[in-house]
Amino acid sequence: MSTTPSHPGPRRGARMAAVAAVTAALVLATASTDESEPARVEDGGTTTTGARPEVFAVGDLVELGDWQVRVHGVTDPVRPAAESIVTPAPGHRWVAVDTEVTNTGAEPQDVSSLLCFEVLDEQDRSYTLTVTGEPGSSPPDGEVAAGGSRRGTLTYEVPADAAGLRLTFQCDLLSTGSATIALG
Repeated sequence: MSTTPSHPGPRRGARMAAVAAVTAALVLATASTDESEPARVEDGGTTTTGARPEVFAVGDLVELGDWQVRVHGVTDPVRPAAESIVTPAPGHRWVAVDTEVTNTGAEPQDVSSLLCFEVLDEQDRSYTLTVTGEPGSSPPDGEVAAGGSRRGTLTYEVPADAAGLRLTFQCDLLSTGSATIALG
């Protein structure tokens, strides 16, 4: 007479844990999708309802999940200081974006210019952050307290003929939404 163990084997337990993890991730992703659509925050703190603009403008306060982002201004092109050692590559220019992020959540959160921001041109080519060494060119990186803000400058090196530049912002790894702000 053979006996069957009454407890699940290691394979079954691992499968159950994997299914539970996937289910939890789906629940979290689904729960955050309502807040993953960007919305313009109007004067007085109300967000726009109905059809939301797909691309926002410089100066708009944009809400996305537990974040608000605003581009205060754009310097295009950035002229390197006369004593600057670092300059854009030949045929390129620097574009500086004065940006502020606010954490509207209940917990501190981190913002990373490398992970949360990207610049694209009209042909959807992506450009990465560059280090210029120019005064006032520090990005808004670091921990942002609940209700707190960080402001800084994001600088990108783009081809001299790049047009239609836009900044995208997404700082929630579980969210699929992003905010797009036209820079020109």
